[in-house]
Amino acid sequence: MSSEETSTKETTDIKDVKTSKHAARYLIVGICVTIFNYVLFAILSNLIIQNNDLLWLSSLIATVITTIVAYIAHSKITWKERIVTKHSIIRFFIWNALLAIVISPALTQLFSLITPLYEFAFNITSAINLPFTYEFVLTTGSFALTSIVIMILNFLFYDKFVFGKKKVSNEK
Repeated sequence: MSSEETSTKETTDIKDVKTSKHAARYLIVGICVTIFNYVLFAILSNLIIQNNDLLWLSSLIATVITTIVAYIAHSKITWKERIVTKHSIIRFFIWNALLAIVISPALTQLFSLITPLYEFAFNITSAINLPFTYEFVLTTGSFALTSIVIMILNFLFYDKFVFGKKKVSNEK
């Protein structure tokens, strides 16, 4: 290998390590934020709103509140070595507004229509005597599927467009 090829490979390897560190931290923070979001969503959908036709509203409220928590956690933990500017904050909130107002509620409502999946899951939970209602299985299932899609989209968007600027290091 030429020195140029070696240098390019080393740069790529360093980027891969940094990306995998971000992915690992993102996953940990994302799981914590998602649990927070789920608890909030469950309280809203099962105790306060209690209407499966309004799952989108529970998702919207939970997503808006969780967005603030997510921004703080990702800027302080996941991408802590990146520069946070007013532009990164604006991009984060615009992206998450799009998620909260359009993408997440639409996905939640769409995923709630996969009734054969939830009937199957409910039948299994009933067969093993778990005390879950069909509504609980449906709301939890649609939330989980939505969360998976949103987490993947968020990682890609945050890494490239929100927290993309690296802090200048004096180390060589």
